[in-house]
Amino acid sequence: MTTLSMTPHPQDGESWRESNCSVGTCENGKVTYNQTQCPNQKPVVCANNYPAIEVNNDDGCCSHYECQCNCYGWGDPHYVTFDGTYYGFQGNCSYWLVKEIIPRYNFSVMIDNYYCGALDGLSCPQSITVFYNSYKIFITQKNINGIFTNQVIKLSSFSLHDFRITTTGIDTVLVIPKIHAKVTFSGLIFSIYLPYSEFGNNTWGQCGTCDNNRTDDCMLPSGKIDPSCPNMAHEWHANNSYCEPPVHPTPTPVPIPCDTSICDIIKSSLFEACHRLIDYSPFLTACEFDVCHLHINHIGCSSLQTYADACAEAGVCIDWRSATKGLCEYKCPSPKVYQACGPLVDCSSQSIHFFFHGCYCPNGTTLLSSSSNECMPTCGKKGCDVCVCEEDTLQVICRPMSCPTQPALTCDQEGQVKVNDTVGCCQQEKCGKYVGELVPMNPCDKCSCTDQPDASSQLHKIECQPIPCDTHCPVGYEYQVVSNNCCGKCVQTSCVVTLSNSTHTLKVGICVCAFSVYV
Repeated sequence: MTTLSMTPHPQDGESWRESNCSVGTCENGKVTYNQTQCPNQKPVVCANNYPAIEVNNDDGCCSHYECQCNCYGWGDPHYVTFDGTYYGFQGNCSYWLVKEIIPRYNFSVMIDNYYCGALDGLSCPQSITVFYNSYKIFITQKNINGIFTNQVIKLSSFSLHDFRITTTGIDTVLVIPKIHAKVTFSGLIFSIYLPYSEFGNNTWGQCGTCDNNRTDDCMLPSGKIDPSCPNMAHEWHANNSYCEPPVHPTPTPVPIPCDTSICDIIKSSLFEACHRLIDYSPFLTACEFDVCHLHINHIGCSSLQTYADACAEAGVCIDWRSATKGLCEYKCPSPKVYQACGPLVDCSSQSIHFFFHGCYCPNGTTLLSSSSNECMPTCGKKGCDVCVCEEDTLQVICRPMSCPTQPALTCDQEGQVKVNDTVGCCQQEKCGKYVGELVPMNPCDKCSCTDQPDASSQLHKIECQPIPCDTHCPVGYEYQVVSNNCCGKCVQTSCVVTLSNSTHTLKVGICVCAFSVYV
């Protein structure tokens, strides 16, 4: 039975796929629907020791597991290929880290090294150049921390339709959403992350082939396999650059004592959660070599950071800097704070979700713009401005809030006047009273507008006092409350008798006899 697209009049025996992952079948003039059956997932073991990730099939109904293509380098430098082969390399030239064997995306990455340890002929990376489609993106942190795109310098994060660049304060990060590629550079450390579905079996260069097989990682530009990856790496120099002959000096004796205690952190319990995922031995070897050969007191930090980055990519965040007794401490400009695994871009829900160490705004606040250190309470509003994180610049742009047009207002009740009131961030006209004027409220109360503001509404408080009632009644009368009236009234409850110079009250029903008094 052949799976076809749905036709207006399917023929008997035809089947087609519906958008809800069900398959419709026409048999004997009757259509039946069944859910797509996905095959059982087979376990995948990755040569680079990264855990395989689940990837949706093209039909969007089933999935499969793929390895990840992760290449990184650090220190003087040390490389780990896409498939996990570790090697050291020295060279003062520009080299191809990644090229496509069969061009599909016009994607490649070049690195430029310089000698940073003359005594031992050691080299360090000074820039990364990424080619994608018609773009040439140059990233450097040597002498000037800048980003060049097609020869135009950018000193802050920005975004185009095809790629985005941002900084964490430590790393410069390039993301290409269409091909799900990510390249980072921080001076001594670089990393390249590519999806296997787009680049599997189609890469070569100093990062090797991404095919889950270490045996062909040292492939030369001719296609032959060199038994030595360091020898292979020299052959991938860029044709347009001058390359000095490889330096093979007599190694300087390792100073004794050589304190490599900072490197022990890599194999300590601090990284225990990552040990079962990523082999730490290359990072430990590299750290001990750098500490003992490079005359930079904090050089071991780059090996720790690279291993921590590899762990983060595998889903394990390690906050390691505090364990170095201040040697690898990173101080962020106030009010930003250091985070071991922060978000890639503040205030941008459209970015690919990676996590990096760097300087971030404190929890509950968001960076106003990538070129400033101002943190604002939320990404949506700052005071009476509306702030939007623009896609093209990855910067927060704030503009005054627009207020709705208020319909014409007529205040025709006695004593009312038009008064201006602030509601939120907008001015509105209301019918109100001036301070001190009476306000009609409860008919039994006397209310007036005071000059005291109300904390919740920010309007002037209205104070009310009960209207006083005359409760004094003449003899024989009592004050009684009258329902639905503000005040009561005097009601006669006794007879009033005036005799000579005195007045008397008598209860109803009492008999009074008249008499005279004679002297």
